[in-house]
Amino acid sequence: MGSVPMISVLILGIAVPALAGYIEALAANAGTGFAVAEPQVAMFCGKLNMHVNIQTGRWEPDPSGTQSCVGTKAAVLQYCQEMYPELQITNVVEANQPVRIENWCRKDKKQCKGHAHAVLPFKCLVGEFVSDVLLVPEKCKFFHKEHMDMCVSHQQWHGVAKEACSKSGMTLHSYGMLLPCAIDKFHGTEYVCCPASRPEDARPACSPPWRKRKMWTRKRRRRREAATEIDEEEEEEDEEEPVEESEPATPTQSTLEEDEDDDDEEDYHYAYEDEEADREEEEEKGGDADNAVDKTAQEVKAVCSLPAETGPCRASMPRWHFDTSQRRCVRFTYGGCAGNRNNFDSEEYCTAVCRSLIPPTPQPTDDVDVYFETPADDKEHNRFQRAKEQLEIRHRNRMERVRKEWEEAERQAKNLPKTERQTLIQHFQAMVESLEEEAASEKQQLVETHLARVEAMLNDRRRRPGELPGSPAGRPQESLNELGADILSPQC
Repeated sequence: MGSVPMISVLILGIAVPALAGYIEALAANAGTGFAVAEPQVAMFCGKLNMHVNIQTGRWEPDPSGTQSCVGTKAAVLQYCQEMYPELQITNVVEANQPVRIENWCRKDKKQCKGHAHAVLPFKCLVGEFVSDVLLVPEKCKFFHKEHMDMCVSHQQWHGVAKEACSKSGMTLHSYGMLLPCAIDKFHGTEYVCCPASRPEDARPACSPPWRKRKMWTRKRRRRREAATEIDEEEEEEDEEEPVEESEPATPTQSTLEEDEDDDDEEDYHYAYEDEEADREEEEEKGGDADNAVDKTAQEVKAVCSLPAETGPCRASMPRWHFDTSQRRCVRFTYGGCAGNRNNFDSEEYCTAVCRSLIPPTPQPTDDVDVYFETPADDKEHNRFQRAKEQLEIRHRNRMERVRKEWEEAERQAKNLPKTERQTLIQHFQAMVESLEEEAASEKQQLVETHLARVEAMLNDRRRRPGELPGSPAGRPQESLNELGADILSPQC
């Protein structure tokens, strides 16, 4: 398969944000073809190692027909590099969720059917490490931990994040690693905690407690010694009877029970020698990770204080970053690669991460807010006039800000192909139309509220006995004339 031009890779990065980091690194490697999946490897002792074909997205067995599980994370990294020689594999990290792989062959067998195993694969990281993008659902909170004096595994950081959420009465929704310091080891983690909507949500998910993991580790050690012999016997029995693909055999009840028993044994996290040594060392230290001081506020401030960086690539991706001078999230144009972590897909996500840097909302000083929050009285007409003028000023300021952003984006995109420049123009045209519609809607809401208030005031005063002749209720026509002038005045 021929190499993919740089612009095609960048367009794919825009269309598939979850693979954007991988695609950016892939762009620097020649001859990789059109990738649809990220590189991963999976291992089960006694079986052939599996890897993802990045062009098809399917799991495939070890091409040599000989490679099986390895004993260290360094060996996993080496195997990743052997399976993807055209990519610059720099590290590995254990996946957050297990995958179930069908038709998993034992060693020396290149084709087999019926054997499935659920394992946690390893992601083969390409190029410079890029942290995962974590979405923050409504009512959930984003947290961030970095400890430069700690260099621990993905599984240990997962435990730290899960316990931190639990202490807050929440459950762990998603998490990712920060700052690699060794093979599958990191200085920190970022994670999202969500409220427990049901009592069962508070139960631990994904990985078992450490005490239970010790028992699993002993079972794995015993299983390693016998895994190859057991798998060979199972597959030889299966291969004695040919399997017709057009009419798959219906499993009997006993087969289903056996499969369920097998699943209990097969769904496991493989214990590597260096991982077990690290865990024993952590237990001797008495759980230093659990007692580490939470520096979330300082670390979030460090991320959200970074300047906006377009990066060296020339894509035109509308993104958001937190501007410390304005104390809010603002738009900027991202080139598609590199840059820094003050880079968010939406204003909501940016605000959720950096909300601790946003000052508390003061009492309303904007005339529009004051108008809607103040009950109607004799000053209704004056407050309405000030609110209408404030709406006009607000709309002009928004349009001016978009105009400046448009000019800056055009300046940065002047060397882009015509089609990408046209996409950028359409993006800002849509923004202008949206602002115009928003301004018209706000003006209509203001006028309708004023009309309802004045009508209610007039009706109330007509019902009120003993009104003085000089009071506003004695001059209903004048009040209605003022209201008519308000409504018929030029729209902003």
